[in-house]
Amino acid sequence: MDDWRSALGSKLVFAEEAVARVCSGDFVRFPLGRVPRTLAGALAQRRDELRGVRVLQGATAYPLAWATDAPGWDEHILCVTDYITPLVRPCLEARRGDFAVTDYAIGSRAAAAGRRGPWAPDVFMAEVSQPDAEGRVGFGYGPWHGKALLAAARLSIAEVGHTVFSSAGDATVPLGDFDLVVESREEPFTLPSAYPEPGPERREVTDAVGAAVASLVNDRDTIQIGTGTLSALMGDYLAHKRDLGVDAEILVPSAIELVRGGAATGRYKTYHPGVATGSFLVPGADMAFCHDNPRVALFDVEWVNNLPRIAGIENLVAINQAVAIDLTGQVASESIGPAMYTGPGGQLVWTMGALFARGGRAVHVLPSTARGRTVSRVVAQLPAGTVVTVPRTFVDFVVTEYGTANLQGRTQRERALALVDLAHPRFRETLRAEARRLFWP
Repeated sequence: MDDWRSALGSKLVFAEEAVARVCSGDFVRFPLGRVPRTLAGALAQRRDELRGVRVLQGATAYPLAWATDAPGWDEHILCVTDYITPLVRPCLEARRGDFAVTDYAIGSRAAAAGRRGPWAPDVFMAEVSQPDAEGRVGFGYGPWHGKALLAAARLSIAEVGHTVFSSAGDATVPLGDFDLVVESREEPFTLPSAYPEPGPERREVTDAVGAAVASLVNDRDTIQIGTGTLSALMGDYLAHKRDLGVDAEILVPSAIELVRGGAATGRYKTYHPGVATGSFLVPGADMAFCHDNPRVALFDVEWVNNLPRIAGIENLVAINQAVAIDLTGQVASESIGPAMYTGPGGQLVWTMGALFARGGRAVHVLPSTARGRTVSRVVAQLPAGTVVTVPRTFVDFVVTEYGTANLQGRTQRERALALVDLAHPRFRETLRAEARRLFWP
């Protein structure tokens, strides 16, 4: 659409004019992941004029001026996130930001029946793609809540970027639906892969876990693979399978490779057969392959992560990563003690959905140790204040490099002994002693 600028009329403004509409006390939201960089920079320039502005963005993929551990910003523009990345972790650790406790599938329901929640923003700012021939734009590799936030916001501002990425699904909106539009002044920005290649020691662990996970996945299953430096690589070990489906919250690079390589045809998927579906393409995935490819589709996350929908996926295998697990089977994936480290993502709804699905299985993977093998990830009890991401009642298969345990149907004592066997040998004697202290007379 060559004449999109003239079609906008007075809606097309400079970034400084657009952010001048932000008032003290406003609640501002960005889409998950991708930052509208020109608008963010213009908003940061107004710091001293504003007080009590909150900006919420999950999985921030670009440095934000207010996401800092230095004093001064939080009184003017407060960083709020519902999924912590290394870019904002120092801000949260210094307690100069805040964490929004939410479930992505609930989203807009937080505002239903008169409830108040961190949902409908005063201002929604988003980077969007160049308009297509019909004047529609996309939210790049992560539509997530974009369409719903656009509809709910008091004021919506689009930053038209340089990207031309588009996908099948329901990921586009008319550019004219935004109240104001600015053109990006930033150079194109490509994120590095979210998952660096593991070193030799980590590769040994990954290979052992991958082989165990592959034994739990059958031809024609539909798989969900979650984020995590271990779980995200599990698709690499499924390339020999046939007619897999991919239905997931996020599409990690190894899942896209299954589609590209032909292992994931999606022929037997329950929803959108023949198409890999999700709400976010993780940086590092083959974006060129996914661009305008009818075999990959992105949808609103409230549809993707809807628990009843997930429970309707036949032969679903949900593969997610734990940070730690205690001897009762409680999975912690988002905090270390009370300090938030990442966020819950969709791990709970996909785990529960897989257990309710006909023929479904839920798999949690984790290395047995951390910090150079000095700390066990299988623990007698989680440290005080640790957030439990998945309750023990919904934990199914657990895999470390030392084997696989199925916890469903097992007693508390049986669970404890099975999990001890998954721990690194140097910690097993201590863990067995703790298990007997906790669960035997």
